[in-house]
Amino acid sequence: MTTTSDETQSPAIEGQGARKVSRRSVLTWIGIGAGTAAIAAGTSIGVRAASNGAFTAGLGTPYALWRDWAALSGVERVVAAGVLACNPHNTQPWRLGVSSEVIQIRSDPSRRMPINDASDREHFAGLGCAIENMMIAASAAGLGPSLDLRGSGAGSAADAALGDAIPLRHTNRGPYTGEPIGSDVLAALSSQTSEVNGTGLVLITDPDRRGRLGALYVAATEAIISDTAQSEEAFSWFRNDRAEIDQHRDGLTLDGQGLGELTLLAAKILPAQSRTDGDAFWLKATRDVHTATAAAYGVITVDDVFDRAAQITGGRLLARLHLAATSLGLGFHHMNQITERIDRDRSLGRPDAFSARWAEIIGRPASTGLVSFRIGRAVREAGLSPRRNLTDMVSAP
Repeated sequence: MTTTSDETQSPAIEGQGARKVSRRSVLTWIGIGAGTAAIAAGTSIGVRAASNGAFTAGLGTPYALWRDWAALSGVERVVAAGVLACNPHNTQPWRLGVSSEVIQIRSDPSRRMPINDASDREHFAGLGCAIENMMIAASAAGLGPSLDLRGSGAGSAADAALGDAIPLRHTNRGPYTGEPIGSDVLAALSSQTSEVNGTGLVLITDPDRRGRLGALYVAATEAIISDTAQSEEAFSWFRNDRAEIDQHRDGLTLDGQGLGELTLLAAKILPAQSRTDGDAFWLKATRDVHTATAAAYGVITVDDVFDRAAQITGGRLLARLHLAATSLGLGFHHMNQITERIDRDRSLGRPDAFSARWAEIIGRPASTGLVSFRIGRAVREAGLSPRRNLTDMVSAP
């Protein structure tokens, strides 16, 4: 079954049923002991800590679906799997039409990021992630799913490990050990491309290419935070305290930044960070943590990154790779700064500052590189991301 949405035909799954001490400041000086004094400073700090969710990380209704998913059944379980899928900036960019036989997924235009995601590649890849999660969940439940995507009857295989990983999959933005990834693990990841027609995967493991790609990520991050419009749009999806998490149940949070326990607690005690402070922290983390500890990078390729069907199909592979990495004990972190800058320059008619360098490193034309990520053995567990109510996203088809 195929229906239309605002821009593209929607896929359907069918089945049998003033400068002050800020949070960023403490992230800088926590390592030399200053944070301990802040934590013990008094009752007002305890109140701030409580209001900012210092003692409720991963608890309450915004996080309940991660724990409740295993107890669900039937169509509800399949739909919930889609809602738990990875997606850009945790925008959860979908609307779902649900009946006993068909689940339709449509783009939610109110959840686009037209400045950071000027081509909508991440937005529609996010829809693909939700589709693949639902296909895997439906197959694991014996519901015999089929996929109708722009008239295509393409489906995908699922295995028990991917299904089991659905409630365990989280984006890990913390440090990795740097331990090399074995060839058998890399082969297991690469094999996922055979399940999604029209996609490819470039894995970058050798130190020279990895170092050059890391430097390009840092340069792209610098360009993003220097672009006020990009910075402001990205910051609008950051939920600074527990009240914002409870209100929106989406976006990025402090809990998802891969911080150590003491640093995270101190960050929640202090006043909310400004946009510029947040940008500075992100740049430092990109340079000193993300690119410094990545064991490998991955780039999902498709024939044309601007084709809607290809964006969705590439997102399906992205979901499989993240689930497979989870089942293999790997940390997985989506990193799309380079393509966001490519698309931003293109949308403004500016000279392209990144495509040629990126293509030289990955060995593919930039026009085929859809989304990218880093992987490695994580030093600490990833925090949970909030999820919206099913009732806020689901309606009759």
